[in-house]
Amino acid sequence: MLLLPEIVLMFTALTIFLLDLFIQKEENRKLLFSGALFGILLSALALCVIPESGYHFEGRFVMDPVIWWFKLIFLIAAFMVVGICGDFKRDVGEFLLVFLLSLVGMLFLVSAQDMVTLYVSLELTTMPLFALTAWKGCRVSKEAGLKYLMYGALASVFMLYGLTLLYGLTGETSLVNLAGALSFSPALVLASALIVAGLGFKLTLVPFHMWAPDVYEGAPTVVTAYLSTASKMVGVVLFFQLYSRILVHHVPHSDLLIAVLSVVTMTLGNLVAIVQNNIKRFMAFSAISQAGYILMGFLGSTGNGQRAVLFYLLVYVITNLVAFGVVIFVEQHLKKIRISDYRGLSKTHPLLALTMMLSLFSLAGIPPLSGFVGKFFLFSVASEQGYHWLVFAAAVNSTISLYYYLRVVRQMYIGAPEGVANAADAADRGMGLSAKLTLSLATLAMIALGVVPYFFNQIPN
Repeated sequence: MLLLPEIVLMFTALTIFLLDLFIQKEENRKLLFSGALFGILLSALALCVIPESGYHFEGRFVMDPVIWWFKLIFLIAAFMVVGICGDFKRDVGEFLLVFLLSLVGMLFLVSAQDMVTLYVSLELTTMPLFALTAWKGCRVSKEAGLKYLMYGALASVFMLYGLTLLYGLTGETSLVNLAGALSFSPALVLASALIVAGLGFKLTLVPFHMWAPDVYEGAPTVVTAYLSTASKMVGVVLFFQLYSRILVHHVPHSDLLIAVLSVVTMTLGNLVAIVQNNIKRFMAFSAISQAGYILMGFLGSTGNGQRAVLFYLLVYVITNLVAFGVVIFVEQHLKKIRISDYRGLSKTHPLLALTMMLSLFSLAGIPPLSGFVGKFFLFSVASEQGYHWLVFAAAVNSTISLYYYLRVVRQMYIGAPEGVANAADAADRGMGLSAKLTLSLATLAMIALGVVPYFFNQIPN
């Protein structure tokens, strides 16, 4: 019963792949996206009806309220990505198959309570992402896929070596037994360093962020949107499973390490984003800076930190995918990929420009949008742990981020549109119904979570 969401997604993936074999007309392939949306929605409904606590396979697959929330956020992200990519035309059936299998891996990953299960689930999650990155088939896309594969393999080796050391120290593969069997030793410090390096790759923490800008730029934009949230969510889950529940209790001064990584990551991401001209590289460094903020929630072992991370992750997924929904439309219909190309977007597509502005302001943490509330909860966690200097650094970085987000807003609202014959011609290039509904609902949610942050109180301690 606990495996019902995963089973529904696997059945959906295989059904879509088989249907694709019998669909000849290109226009009918859009039905596959509707099938994928229905399957993800059905999986979310299955998640709502299964018990909130339980286990399978002698405790190797576990469900609890925190895991339930992680899975819900994964499904929301996947639903939004499929909703905003309705115009994707390259090998639709195969694309959705690989995409949904990666999502299945994520759901297994968050429930894994055994090192072997955890690592296999991680590979099921990441290997499809390597293929999706190179999906366009052009030189830039292939180069991005190769870079992502090389960096990902290196990070996987680091993590696997660290997990092997933990097994050698304790003789345990169960994460629960592992936490009680560990004791401080130089080998544990080495294992922790290797695991943090692997986690840093997933979370795009400095100095493990090098892959993100090139991969974000080269991948198909819809894949970039998924990577900007999926990779982050996988990193958060792994950090929660391996660091918060195990390593933090046995490695001295680990909180200080987290604080340093946090401030370095947000600072570098924000400073480098200022000079970016390509919108996808711009969003890559924005995502790097957001990872620094998320890391603040892992300070200490308080329940508020756990709730703050989950709430901000939900806010980040919705906000970031709203921004990418606009980026995808502008690239597909207006053939624009540079920040300067967004000049005059408010005159040709006023609602899109408004949506983009709200999402960027939310990422910057402007009240009353949800990004402000999410950052407030994270800052509160750091303050409770006595890291007031980190709160000050994060506040300064939020101010810096507002500057470069305003660069995009300035282009959209000041000046005449370029490269478009007239506003009426541009307005005729409308987005699909699923994308409109997805962006509309997500924008409303982005505002509602800031005005009434009700869900924060529903997340378990």
